[in-house]
Amino acid sequence: MPFDPGLAARIADLLPRAGAAGARQKNVFGGRGFLLGKSTFVIAWDGPLLVKMPPAEYEAALARAGVTPFAPDGERPMSSWVVVDAETIADDPELLEWVEAGVRAVRG
Repeated sequence: MPFDPGLAARIADLLPRAGAAGARQKNVFGGRGFLLGKSTFVIAWDGPLLVKMPPAEYEAALARAGVTPFAPDGERPMSSWVVVDAETIADDPELLEWVEAGVRAVRG
């Protein structure tokens, strides 16, 4: 799945506010991943966003509208990743919230 360059640019613009100014980008799972060190914390797809969640926040994230577990190829869901639909991250304050969650997940 190709990634949305506009979404990737929005994420890149928010990185300093999310405490991840030094993040780098790399193609991951067919999208554009953002990494701190070797750990990916969010991936921009063509519309939705994949977010690595802190373990203590995973279930609460799934209870939110527009959020589903990440289950590549319909297999068993990955227990730390969620898919956030495009409508849920249409505005930058909401996108920032998800990017910050991803940063928390990799910084522990």
